[in-house]
Amino acid sequence: MISLTMNETMSGFIELNETGKQEPFEFTISVFFENRMNPLLPQPFKGTFTLADRNISGPVSGEITLKVTGPRYELDLDFPGIGLVHLAGEKTYTLSELTYSLTTCPLTLYRAGKPIGFAEVAYREPLLSFPFKAFRLARAESVLGG
Repeated sequence: MISLTMNETMSGFIELNETGKQEPFEFTISVFFENRMNPLLPQPFKGTFTLADRNISGPVSGEITLKVTGPRYELDLDFPGIGLVHLAGEKTYTLSELTYSLTTCPLTLYRAGKPIGFAEVAYREPLLSFPFKAFRLARAESVLGG
């Protein structure tokens, strides 16, 4: 099946509560809009994350839910030294800080359902280029594998 896809890279920092130290964190995701008739339903994605200071990268998967007020991200990854973790958060668009709210997403880091840290990531490319760089038509296999 061919559908709309979105590719996005967000970067910023992640901080574990126990260390209190921020470290560079980035993820790149590829979203395949399975339900073309309702793109506002949660959409699965796969991608990679990077911890630049540790020179570590690995797979990430999850869902993005597009909302009028801003997209919600749910990411699952194997965090070095901790194990499986879940990052969740959403952008909240506001007119008073439009550029910041369009690009920046706060996330809470969970392990076994308990908050253990947080992250803040942002889209760093020029905003006007986003629709031209991010969206394509593609087959599910080329985005999600299989």
